[in-house]
Amino acid sequence: MSLSLGDGFNRRKKLGADIQTWINRLSGAGSNKRRYRTLAIEGQGAYLPQPGTDRTTERHYTIEECHLKLQSLLTQDRELACRISLTNQRATAVVTDLDGVEREMTIPELLVLRNDLIPKLEQVARAVPRRAEGVNVYETGEGYVRHRKIDKLEETKETLSEKGHKVQERRTVGYEIAETTDYGLPVRDAYNEIDRVQEFGERVKQAIQEANKFELVEL
Repeated sequence: MSLSLGDGFNRRKKLGADIQTWINRLSGAGSNKRRYRTLAIEGQGAYLPQPGTDRTTERHYTIEECHLKLQSLLTQDRELACRISLTNQRATAVVTDLDGVEREMTIPELLVLRNDLIPKLEQVARAVPRRAEGVNVYETGEGYVRHRKIDKLEETKETLSEKGHKVQERRTVGYEIAETTDYGLPVRDAYNEIDRVQEFGERVKQAIQEANKFELVEL
């Protein structure tokens, strides 16, 4: 029966679970156990179980049974892994890259994009400084704007009224100016770049799904 590459991955996952199950069974195949309480370990009543305390557990599989099953499963897994590996090199899909160019790629190439490069590209896109909004821009140049923040400096002077009451008077003594040359991208442009990378990621995922439809090669 023919299998697609995607079917092969699913079958290997099932084989992996079966192998672990039989490894666990092998671990418990070494002995039968009995536990009970007794009043004496010598004489006529030695090792006579007290009523209600006798508990036994017996192995369900022999070591030989487990070894035979594991040998069969591991052989299937090895063969399937080889078929998947060979098919991975032959299965291809066409994807449009970030430059708008259509490229034919193998599954390993697509997986490198999805798992490694695209997350880094998105991290770069999110790290790009964004231009401040709602600020007092006083100069615009090529690739930058300059804006300033003005904070009033005040001091409080306390005096006495004619009736002897304390009166506080606040007066401006200057201004503190913070000027910034802002090279950040306009916010819309920054978000557009993040969207562009994410859309590329979706195209790569779809290409992997398409490549997974390739039929597994026979050994």
